[in-house]
Amino acid sequence: MEELKQQIRFGVMVNGDTVKQWQFDTIKLLIDNGIELSLIIKNGDTSKPYKSFFYKLLHYPYRLFLFRFWQRYFFKPAAEHQTLLVGTDHVCPQPAEMTVMPIHKGISTYFSDSDIEKIKSFNLDFILRFGFDIVRGDVLTCAKYGIWSYHHDDERVVRGGPPGFWEFMRKIPANGVILQQLTDKLDKGLILKRIQFDTTLHSYKFHLNRIYQESVFMPLQVAKELIINGKLEPEQSQSKAPILHPPKNIVMLWYFWLCIWRKLVFHFNYFFRQEDWNVGYYYNKLNINWLKPPKTDYFADPFVISTDKDTYLFFEWFSNKNGKADLAVAKKSEKFEIYHKITDFPEHRSYPYVFDYQGEKYCIPEANQTNKVSLYRVVDTCHGASLQWDCDLLQGKYVDSTLLIHDNKFYLFTTPQNQSHTHLLIYVADDLRGPYRPHFNNPVKVDCSSSRMAGKIQNIDGYLVRPAQNSTRHYGESITLNKIIQLNEYQYIEETISEIKPDKKWTYNKGIHTINSDGEITVFDAKRFTCTWMGFVQQFRQKLNN
Repeated sequence: MEELKQQIRFGVMVNGDTVKQWQFDTIKLLIDNGIELSLIIKNGDTSKPYKSFFYKLLHYPYRLFLFRFWQRYFFKPAAEHQTLLVGTDHVCPQPAEMTVMPIHKGISTYFSDSDIEKIKSFNLDFILRFGFDIVRGDVLTCAKYGIWSYHHDDERVVRGGPPGFWEFMRKIPANGVILQQLTDKLDKGLILKRIQFDTTLHSYKFHLNRIYQESVFMPLQVAKELIINGKLEPEQSQSKAPILHPPKNIVMLWYFWLCIWRKLVFHFNYFFRQEDWNVGYYYNKLNINWLKPPKTDYFADPFVISTDKDTYLFFEWFSNKNGKADLAVAKKSEKFEIYHKITDFPEHRSYPYVFDYQGEKYCIPEANQTNKVSLYRVVDTCHGASLQWDCDLLQGKYVDSTLLIHDNKFYLFTTPQNQSHTHLLIYVADDLRGPYRPHFNNPVKVDCSSSRMAGKIQNIDGYLVRPAQNSTRHYGESITLNKIIQLNEYQYIEETISEIKPDKKWTYNKGIHTINSDGEITVFDAKRFTCTWMGFVQQFRQKLNN
C-alpha cells in the first residue's frame, strides 16, 4: 500500500498565499497520509478595476447590505480564518508553483492553452479547487481524474449558497456535503462522495464550522478509493433543485430573529424537555411488554443473550439523582420483573453489548468517560450476572462499540464521542483482544441517519444487517437497517434497506435507538419527552460542569 500511496499526486487551485483553515486542514490531511502535493496553481488576477466612489455608491447592491455587512464585520467562524499555505512545515517537500492569468467570459473562468499544457506536465491525478470561481473548458481535464470541488450542501436539495445557510433558515433536517468532479455544467458535477449532517438549528455559526471541519477527510477517502480500486465510479448529478443566492435584507432581519428565538427554545428544551427511555420486549412479534423503571430513572440500550441456565436482558439503568447510568440485568426466570444492578463504577456505563465467543460470554459496555473501550467477561451469579475486566481494546472516547467476527477477522464498529450522531469508524484485529488497527478508509460512513450503532449486527436471509441510529431531527429518532455489501480491511460498502419507527400508540412514541434479538425474544428501547424536577436538576448540573 505504501508504494501505491506515493503514486497519487495532486494540485490545488488557490487565490493567493493563504487559504481558509478548513481548506488547509484538507490539504494537510492528504499530505500526512502520503498523498503528494505537486503543484500550487495561484490566481494571478488579483487586481480590481478602478471604480470611483460615486460609481460604487450608485451600483452597490443595497438589497444585500445587511448580509455583506454582517459577513464582513461580525460573522467570523473559526473554519474560515485565513492561514498561510506555502512556507509552512506541513507542505514538504515544497511543491512547484505557477501563477495563472485566467480568461474571463461572463461568469466563467478559462485557462490558456499554454497554462493547460504546463499543468498537464505534472501528471496530476486530481486538482482541488479552492479558488478561481467557476472553472470551465479544457482545464477540467488537465488532471487524470479532473478538478475536485466541495459543495457544502446536498445539491439535490440546495444549489448555490451560502453554504449551510438555507438548511438553517428553512429548517431542513439534514445538511449534505458533496465532493464533485467539475464539469462544464453549473452545479451538476460528477459526485465523488456524499455525506450528511444533522442541521444545527440554534446556531448557524456552529453549524457552518461543523460541516466545514468534519468534511475535510473527503478528498483523502476518494484518493484511497483510487488506491484500492484503481478507478473512480462517480455518480452524475441529476439535480433540478433551484439555485439559491445570498439573502436579501428582509431575510437577514428574519435570520437575526431566528437566531435569538431558536437559542431561547434550545435552552428551554434543554432544561424542561428531558428524554425518558424505557425497554420493551416481545416474543415472536406478539404483545409488547415494558419494564418498569423507578419514576426518577430510565432504562435504555437493551441486549439479550441466553445460556443453559437462563435468558438475560442487559440494559442501561440511568439515575437522574446520580447523573449517570449503571448496567443492570433482568432474567426470564423472574419474568423480567426484577432488576439487578451489576456495576457500580464512578463513571457512566451504558450500551452493554454482550456476545458469545468460544463458549464464553463477553460484554463491551460504553464507557467513554474512562477514555477506553474495554472487554469484560460475563460471570453468572445468584443475582443474574457480574462483569469481570478482561482487557482494554481501544484508547479514546468512543460510544456504542459493537463487535463483528467476519472471515476470521474481528471488526469493532464504533463512533467518536464528539461526533456521536454522524461518524462510523471500524477497527480491525486478528484476535479478540487485539491489537486493533484503524480501517484503511476511516471514517467508513458519515451520515446522521445511519452511522452510530443501534445494536448487534444480525445475519438475516444470508446478509449481514447493521442497525444504526437515525438522529437527523433529534437523538434516537428511529433505527435504520443497513445491509453490508462489502467488508474487509480496506473497503466497507453498505446500503440502507429499511427503517424502524416507534409505534404512535405506545406511551414511549418519540424515538427508538437500540434493537436486539436472540431469535426468540426481541428487545428494544423507546422514548418520550417529559419534565421532572430531578431531570431539571441533572440538566442544570450538567450545564454547570460544561
